[in-house]
Amino acid sequence: MSTIIDIRHLTKPNPSGVGQYTLELLKALFELDTKNEYLLFSSGSNRVLENLPIFDKPNVRQFHLKIPNKILNTSLLASGRPRLDELMQKYFAGDKKPLFFFPNLNIISLSPNTNYVLTLHDLSFEIFPELYEPKARLWHRLTRARALAQNARAIIVPSKSAAHDVNFIFGVPQEKIFVVPHGVDSKFSPKIEARDFGVKSKYHLPKKFALFVGTLEPRKNISLMIEAVQKYRRETGDDLRLVLVGKSNKHIAVTTTVETLHCNVSTVTTTRLGYVCPQDLPAIYRLASVTLFPSLYEGFGLPIVESMASGTPVITSNTSSMPEVGGRAAIYVDPYNANDLTAALRELFGSPELQKQKIEAGLERARDFSWKKAAEQTIDIFTKIRNNSAS
Repeated sequence: MSTIIDIRHLTKPNPSGVGQYTLELLKALFELDTKNEYLLFSSGSNRVLENLPIFDKPNVRQFHLKIPNKILNTSLLASGRPRLDELMQKYFAGDKKPLFFFPNLNIISLSPNTNYVLTLHDLSFEIFPELYEPKARLWHRLTRARALAQNARAIIVPSKSAAHDVNFIFGVPQEKIFVVPHGVDSKFSPKIEARDFGVKSKYHLPKKFALFVGTLEPRKNISLMIEAVQKYRRETGDDLRLVLVGKSNKHIAVTTTVETLHCNVSTVTTTRLGYVCPQDLPAIYRLASVTLFPSLYEGFGLPIVESMASGTPVITSNTSSMPEVGGRAAIYVDPYNANDLTAALRELFGSPELQKQKIEAGLERARDFSWKKAAEQTIDIFTKIRNNSAS
């Protein structure tokens, strides 16, 4: 059986959380499934080829369409051509009903009755459209997310919370929605390594810091974290700093807040590292005193699990999927109340016993998540769709 996987979103350097999901899932999937044929589809100019991952497996092939994505997307939107199944028909000539897998939303055109599985990581673009820039709102409209979801043979979501949203907002029947939680890479562990000290020096990390990992965008609540940490410092005299890891989407509200903070030397409590080398991230988690993730909305919240696996306690939001992911191991706050986050910091750092308890509970909770388990569940979904198509 053939499965065509759309990896066009991996042509950009420095993959985001969605890109990381795709990479880790495919690595685990190809280790487990050595029988079925897989074709990875990408597009773009020749220069993007260096960004694409290479999977050296006999049952995995790659097809790169050497057309700039802007031109391809314009054609797909204007004429519905080329249909992706027709474009790649010669690669699966012996399979009359190949399965397509889209690990992320994209601009897609397929022949009627083509079987496909779609991963929807969250519906933040539907629930909080005001937090997206006009360009991003337009792109989500152009993907026709609702129609794609309704016509898919199966929808994969990372949490029960996301499953509820897809059912309620898009009207997708529950029997078509499959919850497959994300995994956590084994490189995230509490074991201190010699290179950790080099990482601390490389990024000039402070002695004690709260860590945030993710895109610097309004939904991630950067402004609230800055306010809460500054208030905690004033009230306690504790020299806790805030370290932000992740690229910025250049949203005005976030940029203005952080830049204003840095303009006043007396209140420089925040360090922006931008995108960091993936090999350095586990050490940064281990070096942190706490990870903050007070997002307004998440379909999963991978930094929660990565931090727990690294032996660092987590303070996150009491909304959407985050309590589902963190379980009893995290501390939960109202993401609209900076005082709530400040109080949580006081509670955590005021009790060594609570810190120990949350670290131990986090390590236990993180063991519930693995990319191997996610790949096994994904393969089961593919098999179910193929079997139903054959009957």
